[in-house]
Amino acid sequence: MAPLKKRVHAFDIHVQDMTLRVTASPDLYEECRASAMQFWDQLHSFALRNQRFGTSKLPVELADGAPPLMVEIARMTALAGVGPMCAFEGAVTDYVGRFLASQSGEAVISNGGGYFAVTRKRTKLTVLHREEKKDGLAIVVDPKFGQLGVYTTMGRSDLPVGNVGSLVVLANSCTLADAVGVYALGLMAQPDPLKKTLAYLRSVQGVHGGIVIRGGDIGVAGTVEIAA
Repeated sequence: MAPLKKRVHAFDIHVQDMTLRVTASPDLYEECRASAMQFWDQLHSFALRNQRFGTSKLPVELADGAPPLMVEIARMTALAGVGPMCAFEGAVTDYVGRFLASQSGEAVISNGGGYFAVTRKRTKLTVLHREEKKDGLAIVVDPKFGQLGVYTTMGRSDLPVGNVGSLVVLANSCTLADAVGVYALGLMAQPDPLKKTLAYLRSVQGVHGGIVIRGGDIGVAGTVEIAA
């Protein structure tokens, strides 16, 4: 990822079993950390009080009066066809990214195989590594997207057993990108995976596009600019 302007630094924030890699002014470390911990506490507490929210793999409808952030998570994951638990990491990344963007106008955060990005100029982001080569597959993050959430299978240890292939999802939030990524991985295990997965990516509101790789085949859906 190209460096942001002004004095920036990459620092890690640890939240439960997550490690958020934040590119920002070091002056924002404590505030970013407090933001992450505060939101995780809210999310964890709500999930304990509302068991289906924290355990269901299927969409969940929340009762009236639920906190707006929890309603947003439930709504985003329902668009993808999965339950809120499938996107907790993305939700935390979104929350910290939005806070950071409000402070500096830009934000670049990675969390496992996910990314949050708000940039002022076109920026290249490596989304997949190729074992047989030193380089990888990169996309262009365009400022026109505004807030961009990216899901990738790169470096993830929680992929389904027997999964063969690679996936990239670009969406208007990390919450949605994570949820769509989980559902899409299930499709990639079925017959004719490229056709089914690309059709699904095109069908979900809020998804800008995606890349699906299976064996020697690659498919692209929506608005994805692959960097040279």
